[in-house]
Amino acid sequence: MYLRWVLRSLVSRSRTGAYGLHGGRFFSAACSGAPLTRNPAKIPKILYACVLLFTFLTIDVVGIWCWLAENLISVVLMASMMSDIRSTKTIVQERFTLQLLPAKASEIVSMLLYKVEKPHPKEPLDPFALVADELSMLADRLRSMVVAEVPKLSSAAEYFFKVGVEGKRFRPTVLLLMASALNMPIPEAAASGAYNNFSKDLRARQQCIAEITEMIHVASLLHDDVLDDANTRRGIGSLNFVMGNKLAVLAGDFLLSRACVALASLKNTEVVSLLATTVEHLVTGETMQMTTKSEQRRSMDYYLQKTYYKTASLISSSCKAIALLAGHTAEVSKLAYDYGRNLGLAFQLVDDILDFTGTSASLGKGSLSDIRHGIVTAPMLFAMEEFPELHEVVDRGFDDPANVDVALEYLGKSQGIERTRELAAEHANYAAEAIEALPESDDEDVLVSRRALVDLTHRVIRRTK
Repeated sequence: MYLRWVLRSLVSRSRTGAYGLHGGRFFSAACSGAPLTRNPAKIPKILYACVLLFTFLTIDVVGIWCWLAENLISVVLMASMMSDIRSTKTIVQERFTLQLLPAKASEIVSMLLYKVEKPHPKEPLDPFALVADELSMLADRLRSMVVAEVPKLSSAAEYFFKVGVEGKRFRPTVLLLMASALNMPIPEAAASGAYNNFSKDLRARQQCIAEITEMIHVASLLHDDVLDDANTRRGIGSLNFVMGNKLAVLAGDFLLSRACVALASLKNTEVVSLLATTVEHLVTGETMQMTTKSEQRRSMDYYLQKTYYKTASLISSSCKAIALLAGHTAEVSKLAYDYGRNLGLAFQLVDDILDFTGTSASLGKGSLSDIRHGIVTAPMLFAMEEFPELHEVVDRGFDDPANVDVALEYLGKSQGIERTRELAAEHANYAAEAIEALPESDDEDVLVSRRALVDLTHRVIRRTK
């Protein structure tokens, strides 16, 4: 009778139960070793429910009330204020006088504490699937945004927005997930008047950031292909190869102008300044790459600064813009920025590896592209540290195919690829740490989005194309 009453009182309030678990599964899950909750915020309540239930099974029912009033209630009150699992466990161990319990009850309580603390495997997660519907809407809007009065320019501008050649849409995915990950109450002091005025359409404004970022990114690709005299991009002929350099440059300029119009429509001067600076960084990074001196070509610091300007600046500033539009504090905005910066650096470092290890078919562009254009990247820089004689080869340049072969031979003997992968993993870990440092939330959508952002850091490291 008492067991039935306890179960009803614990789990009958809703479909998932008052403490996060369906009544029919509560007892069986507790006994079988299955995780009792996947939400850390519910752990104190689950712990209370389990201890209450099993205490009823092992201790005299009449005598338990005094003990509960003296120990258990104070535990629950204190534990509910603690977000850290280990802190909760410490309080329970201090306040529960386990020696006063029968041996069986003591053993069960200890087992429950271990169950709560022990990590459990996460279900598989597809970050791209979480925002697939929004990505589809974004793609449609982008195609409509790049329509021009002149048909030839319109055809050129939409070249990489057509169905089937949109690419991975990695940046919009990151930004939409970041918007969801930061969807939580804002401290009143941090909420600006601009945010309050636009709170109803915040998601639409954050989607606009994703669209702007994608247009700036594609514009930079069009210009890069002209500078590199590339023949392919995303598995098809590059725009400059198909329509000529002049139209490719104009199409890139047109995309930047459309991005500026969309940016101005946000009416947020801090966000406008932030993303305008990223365009400056793209130009600065490309110029650094084109005008390197001998010492600069050997410098890892120079390489990483150039990589930040060319790749990481756009995604980091866009992540920060997502936080700023939502009215978050400078601290939260900085965490969003740090995630984007380190994810962008990790992405480019893996890209540099794939330029040596991938195939033209898998990359959608020519392999060994960088070294054939005289660009020294992280794997070769690490190889130069191991083999100083490689400096002379690099200084001679790579116009001569024989020099390329010699450089590749040294790279193959070195730890250049492995060390670059380790550096990429280091930045990926920094990105994940930034997400873990965000303010706590017990909202399931927020938690799932944060998991997806962390999952993206692993996917970046593992990718093969």
